[in-house]
Amino acid sequence: MCSPPRSLYRLRTCLEQSFPPSDERYGYFNLPQIVYPADPDFSSARRTDYGNAQPAVVVMAETADDVRNAVTCAAEAGYRISPRGRGHSYQTLSNSNGYVVIDCSLLCKPEEFVFSHEEGDWILEGQKYIGTVYSGSGCTNAVMLAATAKEFAPEEGALFATGTCPSVGITGYLLGGGSGDVTPSTGWGSDDVLELRAVIWNGTNAEYITANKEENADFFWASLGGGGGLGVITDIKTAIVQSPEPLPHEDRRKFLYIQNLEFHYFGEESKREGLESFRRFLYEKTEESHKFGGGGFLHSESFRLNGIYLGSADEFIESFGKNGLLQDIPPVLGYHTIYRKMTSEADTLEDVCDGTGPCQDWPNFHGAIIEFESYGEAMLYKLCDQVAVVMGRTQTSGDWCKDLKISPDNCVSGKYDEHFSHKLPICEKRGVLDALLEAAYDPESFFNHGGPPEWWLDLAIKDGRVPYKDTDDLPTSLGGLLIPDVDVDTLIKISDVGTGINHFQHGAPMQFSSDYNAVAHRDTAILIEFLRGEEQRNKLLEIISEHYDDGELGFQGYYNYMNPVGNPNWRKYYFGDNYERLSETKLKYDQYNFFGNVQQVEPAIPKKKKTAEKGDFDRVDSVYMRGVQG
Repeated sequence: MCSPPRSLYRLRTCLEQSFPPSDERYGYFNLPQIVYPADPDFSSARRTDYGNAQPAVVVMAETADDVRNAVTCAAEAGYRISPRGRGHSYQTLSNSNGYVVIDCSLLCKPEEFVFSHEEGDWILEGQKYIGTVYSGSGCTNAVMLAATAKEFAPEEGALFATGTCPSVGITGYLLGGGSGDVTPSTGWGSDDVLELRAVIWNGTNAEYITANKEENADFFWASLGGGGGLGVITDIKTAIVQSPEPLPHEDRRKFLYIQNLEFHYFGEESKREGLESFRRFLYEKTEESHKFGGGGFLHSESFRLNGIYLGSADEFIESFGKNGLLQDIPPVLGYHTIYRKMTSEADTLEDVCDGTGPCQDWPNFHGAIIEFESYGEAMLYKLCDQVAVVMGRTQTSGDWCKDLKISPDNCVSGKYDEHFSHKLPICEKRGVLDALLEAAYDPESFFNHGGPPEWWLDLAIKDGRVPYKDTDDLPTSLGGLLIPDVDVDTLIKISDVGTGINHFQHGAPMQFSSDYNAVAHRDTAILIEFLRGEEQRNKLLEIISEHYDDGELGFQGYYNYMNPVGNPNWRKYYFGDNYERLSETKLKYDQYNFFGNVQQVEPAIPKKKKTAEKGDFDRVDSVYMRGVQG
């Protein structure tokens, strides 16, 4: 059987029959259900956070039946299919050129989530999960965070492992692995998935399937970190993991936001000692370090950590102190410890100490500890605190009080730059956090829609970041890299170049073998992203290549921080030794590569037709890949 010739007439006829024209509009951008390039809404319909792609049509799917109908129309007309969750693809591959884009954002319906409160053992010793949730595939990190916070009492310590950008879609997140602030405790996002529902094309028609460890187990295995490309995911069942138990003398769980904890290098010996302590903590002290996750920076003069700690302030001080990560800096240098907390009775954060009071016996380190009684509040405060970063990743108007529908006295006025004034939320107010929770829970709020807002584009035009005002004409990312347990000399070299750390993956993710699911890279605790241009990227790659016996061929990539097309070693870079198994699974479920793109796993050559050497994987239908990058 061959794939059909491509026919725009057949595609349009089928879509019009399956989705009769109407005046109804859908989603945050008020779109018709079917949008073609000639339509006035096309610029909004094709928008993503990165890049500038030209799909053949965008279909807004409200139900799984809509997905099935769109898959049928596309496949029968010979078109490739690009499922899109929230459009946060680093190389804009959820919006591929010439593809039928099936937008799944409308499948996110929190009021229809199915929660359970079942319990069972989890990854780490003594750890358990305390529930599950079945959700639509078009939901975001923020929706899942808010829904979990609403379903479980704060003292239960329920953790839904999400990334740290609120508008990122959960499906792309888990298909590429998925890393966030509690990943060291819960595992990769892919490790937390228990079941999937999807629509596939079986060669003759679109078919619903359920996939878990028993049913369609190969589809399930390949979807968890394999980058997708087997079908369109419509529903996801995920485990809700419980935060660690509080210490015996403490009455309830606590959750800390660790803000700008900085370790200064006072000379080369201090630098070596600090980075060696940092390395040991991540790779050798996982029974303690799994409670901390987040990101940070490696600089030539210091390293800095930001993130979430699953425990009390006293527990954090003891753990980080004995592991050499807290410096006792003389007050004369101007640094002092800050400890604040929000109790269930308080309307705002309270200052516990500022170099005096209950924490006067602590080391005088550079940084702040902010304590909450729920994981949801800690994460929402962190997102709020980093609002300058979120600014270009949500559809905020710049006036957060207006967006959150709260009184203006909950915001402070300022200037984003010389051209634009804004009003930022006062994050320490409970009213602000409550409003953020409601915005996070609403799939169609500004908080759950990424891509730059109009005012940001206006500023970007003025300073030359984009050439003209088109919401999708933005550069793609330079990607990222996973760093394994390198020696302290290599860490010093990396620090001298300087890099941000987006996420940590020590602890639970390292407990599995490389073939537990499709996430192959299980020995890497540090994820960096290349944010300072090609010169910085090339310097870092040169340093890290020295760690591997086979040089650059040993590099380990993170699929969700995809590099630009062109890496000849991309199969091993993202999928390690799992590529062959992934390719065989692709052949079984998508032989003609209807769901494929230029950086997804290709279907293996059917064995009865195979003439190449074992391990040589070519596209079954390579003709269909011509022009994908055009």
